[in-house]
Amino acid sequence: MKIIYLTCALLSLAVLSALATGEWVAVNSPVTQTLRVCVMTDSQYGWAAGDDGVIICTTNGGLTFFQQTNPVPYYVNDLYFLNNRLGWIISNEAFPGGSTIVRTTNGGLNWIAYDFQDSTKLLRSIFFQDSLIGYVAGFGGAICKTTDGGLTWLESPVDTSSFSGFPINKISFEDQLTGFAVGGYIDVAGVIWRTTNAGALWKAGDYSPEPFFDLYTFVSGKVLAVGGDFEYGVQMSFTNNSGQNWTYNNLGIFGQGYSIDFRTASEAWMTTGYGGNWAVTYDTGNTWTSLPVSDAAVLYSVDFGDSLHGIAVGSGGTIFRYDPGPSSTEQSIALLPSEISVSAYPNPFNPVSSLTVDIPFPGTLFISVYDASGRLAGNIAEGELVNAGKNTYLLDGSGLSSGIYFVSARHITTGGITLHSKSIKTVLLK
Repeated sequence: MKIIYLTCALLSLAVLSALATGEWVAVNSPVTQTLRVCVMTDSQYGWAAGDDGVIICTTNGGLTFFQQTNPVPYYVNDLYFLNNRLGWIISNEAFPGGSTIVRTTNGGLNWIAYDFQDSTKLLRSIFFQDSLIGYVAGFGGAICKTTDGGLTWLESPVDTSSFSGFPINKISFEDQLTGFAVGGYIDVAGVIWRTTNAGALWKAGDYSPEPFFDLYTFVSGKVLAVGGDFEYGVQMSFTNNSGQNWTYNNLGIFGQGYSIDFRTASEAWMTTGYGGNWAVTYDTGNTWTSLPVSDAAVLYSVDFGDSLHGIAVGSGGTIFRYDPGPSSTEQSIALLPSEISVSAYPNPFNPVSSLTVDIPFPGTLFISVYDASGRLAGNIAEGELVNAGKNTYLLDGSGLSSGIYFVSARHITTGGITLHSKSIKTVLLK
């Protein structure tokens, strides 16, 4: 018999109105496949991935997304970016076919896949502390560590408790030594693994009646593990002393806690999947309330780049971005450039680079590429209607030879008057 402890927090509409100053706005999606996980590395850069190996990227804070090429065309279990350049994906084709790690060193412009060295391991989560030290985890309580950027992996010892062999859904660290992994089985147990010696030993324990799917760690030693099932709703277990003791709460909110991230030091948003709502806290997880998702969309993952920029993704390629409100809109207008600007990342590049063209007014945009002698090498945009702000394009040098190229952008009004023009030098290295 399952015992559930209910903790319900009723907030007045006046309080909610005062706290919930922003809103989630639907974004046009370049894909129709379900997106399982998303991440933002700062206010502008973010990625999402999901079914059939789809990967999408934003370089303008979630306003627009474009698809990237994944050499592995099957289900993505996890996605992790250390910064705007270094990122990893965990994919599985079928059980027990092993796992594939897909890695990028240039912000997803190129992805390289390699099979995980142990084909018996079915991995579900990946986390890197820096460019060399990383961890993966998955079924059977398997946890492995790398100290050479993923070239080789060593299995970490896990204690032989009754729960140590349960599936792991997520792994993360609060510092170099102390880490946590969460998982479990539906209707059996929610399990939390903990290490205090950088993975030299992990210990597992039962801390809820339902599995955990995500966790959030604070440097202060507070950790929130979230999960649940549809019968009993969203659940959370938390610790204030780096996992020495845990407290369990059923939040009384329909759905399952799939993903959690904090927008500010006290405000966090949690996706609930088919629950069709958000679980939201404004007091660092002490109390929670339910807010509806627009169109009752099914959301699986949420992540914030900073307090003003966040994305959430889900079924059917659904994408939402966080809009902080009118004051931020006015601030964004004030921050529009006074003239056109063009940047390329990476630069030098091989063979593709992401172009960002920032313009002060709506109009028509022409982008051309010239070689070092001034001859036209190609056109990227030919009279495209664009809005004010950042617009992203792909500079593809696969058909060009190595050398210096100049990217020239012209911003023209509907009356045919050139408002601004800008050229930058790029270097193609093959």
